Amino acid sequence: MHLEFTDEQLELRDSARAALARACPPHLVRTIAAGGLGGDGLATALNWLGWPALTIDVDLGGLGRSYVELAIVLEELGRAAAPGAFLPTMTQFVPVVREVGTEAQAHRFLAGVAAGELTGTLALHEGGRWDPDAVMATAERDGDGWLLRGHKQHVLGAPDVDEVVVAARRDSGSLGLFVVRSAELTFKRTVALDTTRSLANVELNGVWVPDARVLGEPETDAGKPLARALSEVTVSLALDALGACAAMFDLSLDVASRHGSAGQATEHDLADMLVAIESARAATYQAACAVAEGDASASHAASVAKAAIGGCQRLVTRHSLEICGPAMARAAAAGSPDESAADDPRDLTLWVRRAQADDLLCGSAVDHRRIVADHVLSSRRARTSQLAGALFG
Repeated sequence: MHLEFTDEQLELRDSARAALARACPPHLVRTIAAGGLGGDGLATALNWLGWPALTIDVDLGGLGRSYVELAIVLEELGRAAAPGAFLPTMTQFVPVVREVGTEAQAHRFLAGVAAGELTGTLALHEGGRWDPDAVMATAERDGDGWLLRGHKQHVLGAPDVDEVVVAARRDSGSLGLFVVRSAELTFKRTVALDTTRSLANVELNGVWVPDARVLGEPETDAGKPLARALSEVTVSLALDALGACAAMFDLSLDVASRHGSAGQATEHDLADMLVAIESARAATYQAACAVAEGDASASHAASVAKAAIGGCQRLVTRHSLEICGPAMARAAAAGSPDESAADDPRDLTLWVRRAQADDLLCGSAVDHRRIVADHVLSSRRARTSQLAGALFG
């Protein structure tokens, strides 16, 4: 496991930041957040950069890079509060198809993603949980296909994506993953905290899915490979929030410097923010490395990262609002923001909403702290049992 970026990865980070400054300027994000258009141009720019092909195998038309390279891009996308379907496609749809799908299914779906012609997401959440064991939606055999019934919540990117991987349970009790065209599903948009990205609930009103669109071999339980893919989903949301926190820090530092408000208390707040961000970054990239290497600890590391970034975003948000509040009030009194302005203090709300939304998706920091605590306690019990066995067995 590398503890530092390589020169090539540093170059990727710098080029990604520069490219997003051009393709995703603040005024574009403001427009889309307010319900305006402009997302198609950004998607075209990302396709031109080759990012949808980043982690897809070369045999499928991709670039064959590791998850660490995608992680670098994801952090920069969070820093830009980039809208669109890139995040759910690359960090939910792609890893699920890769982990569960057959070789033929990987060719069918991932080649389209690599070419920039297909977007997708994952519909998993039920009953307040992003957990394969919590799935209650049903799949009933019907001829050479399946009828899906139930409902899913908080589907990121829906209904603006092409395909949705739906998790549902067969009569046998095994978990299946069904790739459904978005046009065949019934969506209800939800009021999203982060208005730069779409979010919807899905009603499975007996939608029919052919066998060819069931990921994996017939009747195979997809629970374990889905759990592996969820580690990547979790770390990816932490990376996106990490980028948003870094942007909040940069804006706070700029506001404090330009407006002469960098007193001792503000300097302490900025220092606290920087320490929190760097600590969260260490945990998050450790998890990214574990995912990239297929390490058995990836699930635990992902929960550590999500818990760390949750605490980070709360501290960074609080201090950013305190530092930028007066400047935000002055900017609001001045009227509409300058379209060319890259440092309007009101942009802080874009990153605040992005970081908070990322914290809620795929389990909050509280949920993941509980997972980490359970893991630690289980490990201690196992070690105690082994020690007792060695001493008294």
